[in-house]
Amino acid sequence: MSESEPPRRKTLSLKSPVAAPGGPPPLERMVKPSARTTVFTPQAPPPVEPPPPPATGDWKCKPCGTRFDPPAELADGDSVRCPSCNARLGLASDFRSDPPNVAKLRARWLKKA
Repeated sequence: MSESEPPRRKTLSLKSPVAAPGGPPPLERMVKPSARTTVFTPQAPPPVEPPPPPATGDWKCKPCGTRFDPPAELADGDSVRCPSCNARLGLASDFRSDPPNVAKLRARWLKKA
């Protein structure tokens, strides 16, 4: 080696289980459980609840066929929308009138059996 070249560094390998001279000892690959170690045991997943029964109502949406009940908390001038397809079905006052004003609605009243 000439004096103009810097000294070469030692080649380190991360795969070698043998410690480099003058370096720290190699890490242990397996950790032995001690008396204070808590062993995690996987638990069974919680039971899956069955889905709620489909909502059956007195009205049926004409565009998609979903059965529903118009919300009672809507004001008379508010629009009733289908819970499934979000189609505007009519005004809440038209659903509440007796008999319902079906000429203005995009929903069909289902007769009770």
